[in-house]
Amino acid sequence: MSLQMEKTLKGKVITQIVLGDSSKSLIKQGMCNLNERSGEILNTPLKSIKNQGKWIFLEFKNGKFLLLGEIIGKFIYHLENDHVPSKFHILFKFQDGTFLTFHSSLYAFLLVADKKQLEEHKYAGNQGLTPISGEFTYDYFADILSRYKNRGIKGVLNLQSEISGLGNAYINDILYQAQIHPKTKVYALDEDKKKKIYQCIISTINQAVKNRGSSSEYDLFGKKGNYIRIMDRKTENRKCERCGVKIVKMNVLGSSSYLCPECQKL
Repeated sequence: MSLQMEKTLKGKVITQIVLGDSSKSLIKQGMCNLNERSGEILNTPLKSIKNQGKWIFLEFKNGKFLLLGEIIGKFIYHLENDHVPSKFHILFKFQDGTFLTFHSSLYAFLLVADKKQLEEHKYAGNQGLTPISGEFTYDYFADILSRYKNRGIKGVLNLQSEISGLGNAYINDILYQAQIHPKTKVYALDEDKKKKIYQCIISTINQAVKNRGSSSEYDLFGKKGNYIRIMDRKTENRKCERCGVKIVKMNVLGSSSYLCPECQKL
């Protein structure tokens, strides 16, 4: 989505930010400060839009940033004469008459910040390399594993400060393809298994990017992505394509893991 935002929104000027009633929950949780700081990004052109993992950084020519992160919901870009949705959390009106709406289905960060506040932010300012980066080499990945030997592999893959952009859904697919149980301790992985996980990270994320995200995610124009998840709630109790054993669901570190108990033995 960040690439679509860069092409579509760069140079635009926000003239008004409307907070819907639903935004109150985000504000109460400390995930949104647009109620207090929206004036800092009004009437100044958008200089650039960049992403890092699960975060998108909108930089304005006055040096301020709008941080969008951990998005569970959708941003939709609307043309000047489009109908305003009846429900939205945040609406951004642009000088040319177009507008952008955000509707959260769970939570999201929408924070105005200066550069120092961005760099010091607990999450936005502490992001590891993304798997699509050329610097995300096997040596980089192996170094991460060497520092978390006593942790389960799912927990390590979910450390945004080390590997940014891997969410629970993609981790499920990665570990299934690598035939690794999510609770497997890092110290129990031999070199071949580590390399297999790394290869599956690269192939899975590249495939997701190529297909504009998963089929449960939306792009800037309201279109769903084309990446079909291998392991999710729809596959629970279905037969594994490799061995025929039923896929099971279990809670690992507070989130759902779907796995084959035969192919992904602990």
